[in-house]
Amino acid sequence: MADLPRHTRAEVASKKGKNGAPLWVIYKDSVYDVTKYVDEHPAGPDILIDEGGKDVSKTFEEAGHSADAYTILAKYKIGELVEEEKHYDANGKKKKRVVAAEPEGESRGCLSRVTCGLLG
Repeated sequence: MADLPRHTRAEVASKKGKNGAPLWVIYKDSVYDVTKYVDEHPAGPDILIDEGGKDVSKTFEEAGHSADAYTILAKYKIGELVEEEKHYDANGKKKKRVVAAEPEGESRGCLSRVTCGLLG
């Protein structure tokens, strides 16, 4: 299968499905065009339109969708997020956020120096 197109979160956010425009959503870093599914959604079109342009990963999981819902969703996949905007690993698990540590030594920030001076 050929590589799927890459999209940014901003691009997806612009596809809200209002006034007949395309409706895209993100689920675990994949992008889905659910425009043609809106009227078929068992809970009605409003719930999808409310989520248009958003990352629905948490909402979709919390709704307790059936295996059939995942099969249906897969049919509408049109791409993936660009690598630097992904939040999930290749297995669909949420990536752990890594916070860069401040280098040791003389390169402390201004606030650190003030705090150290007051405490020390």
